Amino acid sequence: MTMTKDDEIKLEDMAANTDDDDGQESTIIHDNCDLGKPAPDEWFKLYNLNGKGLNGFLRSLVAKRKDATGQSQPYLITGTDDFKRKCRQKIRPTQYVRVAYGITTGKRLFIWPVVEVKDIADCSNNWHLTGWEIANSALTRWTQISSDKPRMRYIHGDLDKQGDVPKLDVYTNPPKELNYQTAINKAFRGRIVKDETHRIYSEAGSVIKSKVDSPFFKKKVAKNGEQK
Repeated sequence: MTMTKDDEIKLEDMAANTDDDDGQESTIIHDNCDLGKPAPDEWFKLYNLNGKGLNGFLRSLVAKRKDATGQSQPYLITGTDDFKRKCRQKIRPTQYVRVAYGITTGKRLFIWPVVEVKDIADCSNNWHLTGWEIANSALTRWTQISSDKPRMRYIHGDLDKQGDVPKLDVYTNPPKELNYQTAINKAFRGRIVKDETHRIYSEAGSVIKSKVDSPFFKKKVAKNGEQK
């Protein structure tokens, strides 16, 4: 796949952190970020960027499409609100998400596109609802997420001994060499749609309006109904 300047991955300077393991100094280089929610056996937290909770994460669209090799991959659709509305019409299905950034106790960094839930009381999809609730909890507590397929929902795990996890800065603040923007670029590996020039948008075709959408047609139907 050919990358443009807009969706290419820019490698930032890598910084090193050190910790002790049996008296030996080791270097941890944060140069990778995975895409997707944590595994069922992982404890994780989400970074609370600027103290805004889930609202502090980018609101965007996600759609699955085949890449240049024919593999189905998630694409992140950003850009203006008008562009995203156009994408909702041309590229289906799509979902509004909050692009959450987090870390596991094993120091694995990840980007998790959490399906947005506007109104919890009005949400009928248990996968979306429980995922949203678990993501909210992970902003302040070490959390687990696993699937309950028979009930079509996620199971929320909460670490009993929260204080046993070391108080490391990387657990509270993203590493400088892998800030939020860089993490998104690395996780999506350039699969970011920002405008109408992207292949995913141009290959989606056009939306043709039916005549039933025309106000003149609606008036004609209404008039004929009155005559009967």
